[in-house]
Amino acid sequence: MTVHPRTASLLFLLLTATACAGGAGTAPTGGAPPLPDVQAAPEPIDLLLDHFHIESIMVPRGRAFTRQAALLVGDLSDGEIERLVSAVQAGFEASRLRDDVAAFMLQSAPDGYVQQIALWVESGASADVDRQASAYEPPIPLEEWLDTYTEEPPSAERVRLVARWSEARQEGTFFLLLEQALDEASHEVWAALRSNAPAFDSLSGDALFTRLTQSSMAAVVTALHAHEPISDDLMRASTLEYESEAGQWYVETYQIAVAEAVRAAGVRVAETLRGSSAPQ
Repeated sequence: MTVHPRTASLLFLLLTATACAGGAGTAPTGGAPPLPDVQAAPEPIDLLLDHFHIESIMVPRGRAFTRQAALLVGDLSDGEIERLVSAVQAGFEASRLRDDVAAFMLQSAPDGYVQQIALWVESGASADVDRQASAYEPPIPLEEWLDTYTEEPPSAERVRLVARWSEARQEGTFFLLLEQALDEASHEVWAALRSNAPAFDSLSGDALFTRLTQSSMAAVVTALHAHEPISDDLMRASTLEYESEAGQWYVETYQIAVAEAVRAAGVRVAETLRGSSAPQ
């Protein structure tokens, strides 16, 4: 997967700021024994992708992208809408996006990094944080929690700790990067359907850093709410994993890979639309 120059420019701005096995069944009398019900151990790269819950990121993208592209173009005919929906279903197929992300990461991984990171995302402190957070259901939604935040705020130490954890994961950067990738992909579709479509203009300068600050602050608040019962010691240990050299490679490369996969999906959609109808 080739990094698009516009995406690479944005990335420069943003990034500088078990195996499970089942038992064999019992052979029926007089017949061949059934095959063992064995599930193969996940590949290390799959552990890395699953740790960031990639399916929850990729599966909703197609439907959201269809709406975004339709709103951007603004005057789609019924026929164009039908072609757009069909093209997005194929171009944003979740397993293909996942494969693109995996391939990008494997191509750029230093020797031993994937296996090293797989150990702590499966059994390290970050794995424990993920399991506890996934099992935790906050007693009130985030919006209601924010209403009482100033009345019973977390301690300053807790806020700093969770902010450091969120920063190590570069969560604010990720959501902004994904947002920009979707915007660029939508412009690809716009250009495929309308010859007078404007070129994509990425965020830059003050607008970029303002949006990045907002995204980072929102990520910290969300993390505080979703990780309330997780101990400071465990959050601190997880932070150190992400702050390691391999951990930072993992975080940054995963984010770039997702953004590039989304942009590539947009190109596929645009190419399909160009092939099915000439731009107006």
